[in-house]
Amino acid sequence: MKQYYFWLSRILYYVDEMPLTAMSWTLSLIIISNLSYAPASAANSRRLADKLITGTIRDKESGQGLPGVSIIVKGTPNGTITDQDGKYQLAVPDKATIVISFIGYETIEKPVENQSDISVALNADTRQLNELVVVGYGTQTKAEFTGSAVRLKGETVKDQPIQSFDQALAGRAAGVSIAQPNGVLNNPPVIRIRGVNSISLSSYPLVVVDGIPINTGNVSTSTAVPNNPLGDINPADIESIDVLKDAASTSIYGSRAAAGVLLITTKRGKTGKPRINFESWAGVSEVVRLPKLLNAEQYIAIKNEAVLNAKILGGNENNDKIPAALFFPNKNEDGSNIDTRWYDHIYRTGVSQNHNLSVSGGTQTTNYYFSANYSKQNGFLKANEFNRKSVRFNIDQEVSSWLKVNGNVSYNSSENISPYAGSLPGSNFFLVGVARLATALPPNVPAYNPDGSYNISKTNPNTIGMGNNQVVSNWGNWAMLAPCTTAALSWVSTQHSSAQAISPGMHP
Repeated sequence: MKQYYFWLSRILYYVDEMPLTAMSWTLSLIIISNLSYAPASAANSRRLADKLITGTIRDKESGQGLPGVSIIVKGTPNGTITDQDGKYQLAVPDKATIVISFIGYETIEKPVENQSDISVALNADTRQLNELVVVGYGTQTKAEFTGSAVRLKGETVKDQPIQSFDQALAGRAAGVSIAQPNGVLNNPPVIRIRGVNSISLSSYPLVVVDGIPINTGNVSTSTAVPNNPLGDINPADIESIDVLKDAASTSIYGSRAAAGVLLITTKRGKTGKPRINFESWAGVSEVVRLPKLLNAEQYIAIKNEAVLNAKILGGNENNDKIPAALFFPNKNEDGSNIDTRWYDHIYRTGVSQNHNLSVSGGTQTTNYYFSANYSKQNGFLKANEFNRKSVRFNIDQEVSSWLKVNGNVSYNSSENISPYAGSLPGSNFFLVGVARLATALPPNVPAYNPDGSYNISKTNPNTIGMGNNQVVSNWGNWAMLAPCTTAALSWVSTQHSSAQAISPGMHP
């Protein structure tokens, strides 16, 4: 799938009984594509231009070499790590920049220029060690935390063209496996944090948002349309995501945390003048590298060759009562042969947009955060849409030195429209999934009748082109022909959660 995304953001700062005093606009274009081509000659010429650099990475305070330090050529996957003495060697292109990083130390970027020896002394990054990690019983610094957990900041997910934050976790947390069943919008991914713990029960992790466990997985009441409840959470409202992986980290949640825990912390206001932030992006998506299929003429020739071979192998080569051909061309009104490209009836160019508005601020005793989100996304499959409207309000009030009150209110309305894709999470891999029909339907059968009606059987609408080919019945998902009137719709009209959270603490 190839995706083009345009980010348009406006940030307004400091509103204090005065007109807006500062405004900035940014526009950027991001092209995401899994289709790439690099001529061999160009690749060879780059290799010839590479030069070898060496060096030693040391601790600035002790002067000792650091083993396992990562050295990567910026903007590429090429890199290496230091040996037990902190030494390394790496082939880099001309005018490259290397990125040197190590856990617990500051990350450094060094331009290669004309240097052949680049040695660096790294400073300890106390900010990483003092960073808070949310755990079941509260928060701890990384220096004090002994369990297995990973923290992701909200910035890693908010700018991505996704429907739910869990889709953005792939490749960003060690030990977390995420697989997307298909390209249908708002389809819940399969998340594995501690492997598959049960043959028959779910291995989906427990998801806790601001201390409240929520539903996960596919909660749709339809067998054809997926519905991911995590899609109701606006990714731009997320402050951090903590992935708890071991028993020590998840013990407070008991058996519900057998498959791990995702702790979601939403944004809250900070002391200071009101801050208004508006972000918006729009983009298009389309499929690429679709398999090339036979046209109608090639399809008829190969099918009739198979019919003739079956006749000969059956010992009926000279039996005129058994036909040697059962597939024939159909004609358009102008006399030309029908050659249906089923891809055109299944795929499209999807246009999506997303808008976020947030207002935050606070005083010494009261902090607030308000956000509103509107997202309208069209998938590259016809009749595939996901629309979300959400509002969130978080408030923190310090009543006294020993009493602090927090309040969270959110409203979400989402609509998910989808054709039957044939591969919902936990279901079988069906041939009748709409995306697979393009490889199964005969191209010599028209999608529409001459009068413009759909070319389907009146008695069984799943049969396409009744009577055109005399050898098999062609079964399909006829919803792809009339997506606006036959797409299934599934929603949760109201969801109410009530819970009480008690945190240990010291009081005077």
